[in-house]
Amino acid sequence: MNIKIPSKPVIVSLLCILTGCAELNTPYSGGYRNDPYYGGGGGYRDDYGRHEDWKRDRERRELDRERDRLEDERRRLEDERRKQSHQPAVWNQPAQERCPSGFSPSENKCSKEERRKGCKDMRLPGGLGCVKR
Repeated sequence: MNIKIPSKPVIVSLLCILTGCAELNTPYSGGYRNDPYYGGGGGYRDDYGRHEDWKRDRERRELDRERDRLEDERRRLEDERRKQSHQPAVWNQPAQERCPSGFSPSENKCSKEERRKGCKDMRLPGGLGCVKR
């Protein structure tokens, strides 16, 4: 028994006839995209559209990279601030007050008689008392 198998184009043609495939040789076989009545037209517009899509995708990737970079920078700065807040800051420590030259620290003020002899006393903004006798 010798059965001859038909070629592929014959099989495809038979399947299209049986299933109701669209005609493959029409100028609008690409669907709406190439149909001039639906804004298609092929050629330059398709190439331009693909170029615009490529540009949009590239810009989106660049924006995503920039957003990721900024997010990393924000996290890094937050970590730095957190580390600095745990270390005692020099400016938070009260400055050691000193009496001006010629004065010595003392909580005792000058008496009226000492003032007549030239004694001077003063209190610094931090509360330290200074006397020059």
